Amino acid sequence: MSRGNRALDITLAIKSRAKYAAMLTREDKRRICSLTSQDELVAYLARTRGWREATKALPVAAATDEQFSAALDQEVLGDFEALYRMASETSKDFLKFLTLDEELKAITEALRRLTSGSPSPPPDKAPPALRLLHGEDPARLRNARSFQELAALCQGGIYGPVLRSLELDRRTGLPSYSGAVLKLETEFYRELSRYLRRSYNGPGRRTLIETVSFRADMLNVSYILRLRRFNTPAEQALELLMPLYGAFSPETARAVLSAPSDEAAVEVLQASPLGKWLGGLGEAPPEKLVEAAEEQYYRKVIHGPPTLCAVYAYLILKENEAAMLKRAYVALGYGLSPERYML
Repeated sequence: MSRGNRALDITLAIKSRAKYAAMLTREDKRRICSLTSQDELVAYLARTRGWREATKALPVAAATDEQFSAALDQEVLGDFEALYRMASETSKDFLKFLTLDEELKAITEALRRLTSGSPSPPPDKAPPALRLLHGEDPARLRNARSFQELAALCQGGIYGPVLRSLELDRRTGLPSYSGAVLKLETEFYRELSRYLRRSYNGPGRRTLIETVSFRADMLNVSYILRLRRFNTPAEQALELLMPLYGAFSPETARAVLSAPSDEAAVEVLQASPLGKWLGGLGEAPPEKLVEAAEEQYYRKVIHGPPTLCAVYAYLILKENEAAMLKRAYVALGYGLSPERYML
């Protein structure tokens, strides 16, 4: 990599650190836990650096859950676009590949809507980078009017073969939502693993693989904890895991599955190479466990050497913060305290 490109990526990593500094603090989260209405949450976020712009897209009062979620998503995608434009060509190739993850989210949103029978959402405005980069325009995917239309839109990408292979219900003409999502996620991580090991030629490839693999590890941890509660046979469960193993090995997965209790399963995980990030699990559900571990791990990465890993870490942390705020917003809509839905 040329000195110019390396300098660009160092600047990019430093910019990611600056954006991370604008994310919510522990004090912010504590105050959000004391709020009593959705409008109060929007007003609070309007005073923060990290989410101020997102709130400008919302109505003055009574924003719907969908409007709130879309505003936060656009903020995350806008950050992605800004970072992408600053990157070197090698780093752009990696970030461009990650837009396949955004395509995956749009496909799963469409599948969730179609299987639930919900109406199509109003068209949204994706940042220009996501309309021009890898894959299909997320807005078109989200608004697909049928499974056949969705599959046709994806026919030229990595998800097309997966969608075509799904077994459809004769009555509804739709696939199983959970089964479809699992296969689509597996395809994304299979392609990502292949890209990192065969095509990525930037600096620090091994470190980048480790950083990306950690998220696949966390997904696998959450899956395996769920699967053991359903007494899923080990070989069947292993087939359902993401094909991008890092520190979470098949041997650890088998040990978790065969543990006699949830407490014993936790002990297995804590004794594994991932144990330093999985301390104090308690009774936390898998989703909170994953975000808590990612918070610790990626916070360390973002304050480490200024490399592409720091950029990836910031994007994961921002996405997780958005997910946390969405949970809090929905809870407030039901008159519940957001505290139990915040990390």
